[in-house]
Amino acid sequence: MLKYVRFAAIAAGVLIAVPMSSARAQNMESAAVKRMMNSQAQMAASDRQKKMLADADELLAKAQLLKAAVDQTRKDELSIDVIRQADEIEKLAKSVKDRMRQ
Repeated sequence: MLKYVRFAAIAAGVLIAVPMSSARAQNMESAAVKRMMNSQAQMAASDRQKKMLADADELLAKAQLLKAAVDQTRKDELSIDVIRQADEIEKLAKSVKDRMRQ
């Protein structure tokens, strides 16, 4: 039984199976696999870019909140909340940096 076939159209619109050489079938299969892998790579890159943009926006918002909190403190005191916010910003910045390196 033939594994690879192509379909040829007849004038009446009926499809018939015509055997293809295995080398040509493998080339077509290989090209299809390459297109699929390229498409998946593009989707992964797009998703990665969207995640980095979202994280960068979140990083900016947290940094602005931290600045507002620091502006409200006196010169000799820092609250625990300000320190926690700074730690969160540091973790988020590290994750963005790591994602950019990938």
